[in-house]
Amino acid sequence: MSLRLNRLIRHPWKPWRVVPASTRSATRGYLVALSGSLLTLGLVAWDYRERMSAIAADSNGQHAELGVTPALALIVATATTTLALLFYLRFRALARAQLRDLADLDAAGETLRALLGTVSHGVILTDIDGRIRLFNPAAEILFGRLGEETLALPIEILIPDLRLSDVFEGSRASPGLGPRVLHLQGVRADDRQFPMRLLTRPLTLDGEDFRLLIAEDMTESERSGQRMEFLEQRDPLTGLQNRPTFERILAAVTPLRGDEHPEHALCLIDIDRFKVINDTFGHAAGNKALEQLGQIAKTKLGAATALARLSGDEIVALFVGDAASQAKALCEDLIRTTRNFLFTWQERSFDITLSIGLVVFDPRKTGSIDALGQADIACRVAKEKGRDRVHVYRHRDAESIRHRGDLALVPAIGRALSEGRFRIMAQPIQALHGSNQPIHYEILARMKDEKGNAVVPDTFIAAAERHVLMPTIDRWIVTHVFSRQSEQLAAWHAAVPDRFMLAINLSGTTLMDDGFAAYLKRQFAEYAIPYASICFEITETAAVADLRRARTFMQEMRALGTSFAVDDFGTGFASYAYLKFLPVDYLKIDGSFVRNLETDPVDRALVSSINHIGHVLGMKTIAEWAETPELVERLRTMGVDYAQGFGVGRPLRLEDLRLHRALRQDAPVQAPADVLPRSVAL
Repeated sequence: MSLRLNRLIRHPWKPWRVVPASTRSATRGYLVALSGSLLTLGLVAWDYRERMSAIAADSNGQHAELGVTPALALIVATATTTLALLFYLRFRALARAQLRDLADLDAAGETLRALLGTVSHGVILTDIDGRIRLFNPAAEILFGRLGEETLALPIEILIPDLRLSDVFEGSRASPGLGPRVLHLQGVRADDRQFPMRLLTRPLTLDGEDFRLLIAEDMTESERSGQRMEFLEQRDPLTGLQNRPTFERILAAVTPLRGDEHPEHALCLIDIDRFKVINDTFGHAAGNKALEQLGQIAKTKLGAATALARLSGDEIVALFVGDAASQAKALCEDLIRTTRNFLFTWQERSFDITLSIGLVVFDPRKTGSIDALGQADIACRVAKEKGRDRVHVYRHRDAESIRHRGDLALVPAIGRALSEGRFRIMAQPIQALHGSNQPIHYEILARMKDEKGNAVVPDTFIAAAERHVLMPTIDRWIVTHVFSRQSEQLAAWHAAVPDRFMLAINLSGTTLMDDGFAAYLKRQFAEYAIPYASICFEITETAAVADLRRARTFMQEMRALGTSFAVDDFGTGFASYAYLKFLPVDYLKIDGSFVRNLETDPVDRALVSSINHIGHVLGMKTIAEWAETPELVERLRTMGVDYAQGFGVGRPLRLEDLRLHRALRQDAPVQAPADVLPRSVAL
């Protein structure tokens, strides 16, 4: 039956070319009936001849019998003909029914062939001896063999590890479990093996037992699994371990048994000026540089127990046991190799250098997180010393001590925010020309420690900048000011629609925050703050660090009505050329040039130059640190537009800021008792 089924699937045949069994039976019945009828006719004819002979001999015989014999012959002939006709009609009906059945079977075969041809998995039917009886097209592709080649072959040729007898014995023992799933290796025609998943189940057709096998190629699934496992443990760009994997390895580091000096080494590698590559050549070039440097690090730091990409441009290596003593030499060799490495991208070249922070630690005394923090401190020190070097962390390093202070200060900043120990002050900015000019204010932030002592702004601001806390602080300041000054800002805008009332500082890390502009717009809308009443101050170093992003942010907010000021101009590495590309309204001259203006001719020339360039570019100038009335008057004679400092007024608490003070230039400004001696803008 199975051979006929396989022929039906693979080799179509015409039903009218085959005489069905029922038709043959009908034919035999018809021939038997016809033979009986002919025998009867023969007997009647013989009897008739005998009777005619007797009549001829006895001419005086009875003539009545002559009519009986022909009548009897006629009856027999009629009955025979009728019987033969009935047999013929029955034969024709049976033949037609059989032909219809065969046509239906042929249509079912076509449907079965179509279904088996569309199935993506290989379908194999074997007998109880394991010989193949059916092989669908997907199985042909899977095993690389034609169906004609496989018919009657043992299934073990295609699946060597399959033992059908054991499989189906188990199925009989547990009939309620359903089909069994096996993971085996298949063999293609070229003897290549491949992983496969095999579903097996017994099948009975026309009382005969068969084994149905459904085979699925698992090659791609295994590759996907391996890929997922790789991505879970490795960085896809460099092929190095990723941060979670490295942290698990680092956390598991313990002193080696029997080691008198159980010290390990951890080095943090940072690519110098990597951002310049991204900004100059694009992120594709940056990725290529990372990929190549990852390969160099693999080669040079082969003794490392773990080597991982920690973040964007940071690579970290862990040396355990004896390898720790080689860590510094290997890192120095890596720096020399990288120094001679010329990165080329689209016919343009770029020198790449590394800054490496190295810490040797005892896992019994120093935790893994602390060791990683110390390596980060050492790496920062290496950058501050000029980059392209290895710096070994030492507890007595002055530079490291300052960074370790950052680590203690960072959680203190977070606690101060949550506990409400930040205070907002407002320092007046006075116009130096014209009468009855309104007074503007710069928003300053003050922080107190747990004991209520003031923390010097230079200290906590620098730590917050280094550890990317300033976006959180800047958001808090904006929300705090807007929620408490919304009514006064609206009244200010109604009285002075073309001037800002409050200037709010934004840090460089805040400018890098892609979501900050959307946050600002929500705050302006929520508190109904007029855009024109706010000026944002950005330091020149922050603006130049990512000129494109700073310009985009400034243009977006300025189009809504806010104004912008460049703060501390002259202290960074900006040049006058950058000012042409920034949509700036105010140029703030750094106080380091202003405070000795009367005695230092160089400072006087610098202030005059900055003031002149600002006016040429259409900007208003603001001089910081105008500490005395005499200095304020000197700035007025030099043509500076605004002055800010103790000579103008001391900072006051935001709660004490009143609209009449801002609108009247001659209003007295009182200084609170707890103000620091010098204002430092946040």
